Amino acid sequence: MQRLSRDQMIRLSLTAVILLSGWVMVPFINMPVRAAITWQTLIGVYEPELTVNEPLGMSGSIFAFTGSSYPANSQATVFADGDPLGVVTTDGDGMATFMINTAGAANGHYNVTLEVNINAAATTGIELVEEGPVVTPPPGFTGPTFNLGHVIYLPSITRE
Repeated sequence: MQRLSRDQMIRLSLTAVILLSGWVMVPFINMPVRAAITWQTLIGVYEPELTVNEPLGMSGSIFAFTGSSYPANSQATVFADGDPLGVVTTDGDGMATFMINTAGAANGHYNVTLEVNINAAATTGIELVEEGPVVTPPPGFTGPTFNLGHVIYLPSITRE
């Protein structure tokens, strides 16, 4: 019987490791897939979307925003016309929700951007008008609320 060389032993060992690693995955065959592995996730390129419940309302409205297709479990910054308003965290599916309170904001058009990094940013606009509906978030909508206007809440003091 011929003795195996060192190179042959290494090749045989690698082949065994590759075959056995396939057998280790057998119990996971019927498990559902949570997220697809795509070239976008591998190189960090995303095509996020940002939607708002109503694009037009009067000052004092609270607009509800939903961002999707962002990197999962990441810190995302909310901007209004380039000014940072705050930070939200995307969930495991790359979604984030937040609200913008426009009390005290001037009428006009505002561009709202949700950005994780330079490769994952989306912008949508809202319009504040003098004569318009008061926009409120849909029932059950959750997320942090950011103030668009410069509102200062002071405690009320009464004298008895």
